[in-house]
Amino acid sequence: MIDMPPALPPSEEQVIEQRLMECGLNAKGLSVKYEVHLQSIEIVIRPNAGATVDRFKCIKDSSGYEIVTFEDRNMHVAYNEYASELARSQVLDGFKASLEEKGLLEAFPERRKFQNLREYAKALETHGGLKPGTALRVSGDVIAFDPPHNDKNPADFMERYSNLLAIVGYASALERLNFGFIGNAAVSEK
Repeated sequence: MIDMPPALPPSEEQVIEQRLMECGLNAKGLSVKYEVHLQSIEIVIRPNAGATVDRFKCIKDSSGYEIVTFEDRNMHVAYNEYASELARSQVLDGFKASLEEKGLLEAFPERRKFQNLREYAKALETHGGLKPGTALRVSGDVIAFDPPHNDKNPADFMERYSNLLAIVGYASALERLNFGFIGNAAVSEK
């Protein structure tokens, strides 16, 4: 009798596709494959997959942290809003715990108490122990982290701005603010 090697376990892509079909999606409307340029599995859900809003939880549970793209723009937007709302409570809890530990949750600035976003950003900096206008810039409806680039030591930089980053992260999740970072390209241009 010849021993046969054991069958290979299914690939992660096959497992995800099977789970999505168990959600009621049609396999002919799905593409589940590893994309090198994304360094992740991308799940593409076409309209003929039969995805509906009431299947979002099953789709999210089945896909884990992989990238989910709907070809239908409205479904894509709705799914991203659903996934963001799920993550929002976890993000809030994490930042809240950090701020409590640092004693920064007490007297936290409330957005509704400020006439505009620029004044609110200044209050967030003050709450973090910085001079207003030091590291936050407001452009339209976005608060951007743009500190002076004179710190040569990364440890000094983190010590100076870690409280502010936690404060702005919490405020962004709590108030649903748009927050961004000024990238390295800005530094190289100066």
